[in-house]
Amino acid sequence: MKINLKQFQTGIIYSSLVLFFLFLFSGCSGISVADTPKRTYLLDIPLPPIPPVNPNGKTLLVSIPNAAPGFDTPAQLYIRHQNVLEYYSKSQWVDTPARMLLPLLVLRIEATGHFAAILSAATSPVAGEIRLDTEIVRLYQDFLSEPSQVILMLRVQLLDMVARQVIATKVFKILSDAATTDAQGGMMATNEAVTRVLNEIAGFVVKQVE
Repeated sequence: MKINLKQFQTGIIYSSLVLFFLFLFSGCSGISVADTPKRTYLLDIPLPPIPPVNPNGKTLLVSIPNAAPGFDTPAQLYIRHQNVLEYYSKSQWVDTPARMLLPLLVLRIEATGHFAAILSAATSPVAGEIRLDTEIVRLYQDFLSEPSQVILMLRVQLLDMVARQVIATKVFKILSDAATTDAQGGMMATNEAVTRVLNEIAGFVVKQVE
């Protein structure tokens, strides 16, 4: 059987082009859908300078914050329908907000200058005279309001570890408007809410201990 060399070469070129474009489109599809990295956000807030320690002050241990069911996640949560939590698919926190909150609590209370030492339960095995327990009850961006706003609800409990009794408890609720209706706006509003709640918690702790 005779083979037309020109037709044979044309067929090879055509097949190669088909395979090339199939590979190209499949690769592009994989990058845009499967391999697109998520944007990760930090709780990043301004903190005042740390003053010298108070040698006459007490020692405060800040325990690792807890989070209510559904909120112990690095997902960036929001609500569009009543009682339905959703999350951004392309954005998330670098860690759970509860874990990110611990060092910020330590630094903000330390900045009051009212304590001899502020200990973090994540790094110190030493028990303090006073212990601060916190729990994130709610943290999400609420699209049921206009403009959307971040709702942060935090429960605080202060305990006297020497007398083994509760000194005080309080629930803080902060509402912070988002400048934009997206994950970036939610992140910025969350940082503002955290800044405000840390200031309120620091004042609460100092008042109760005094």
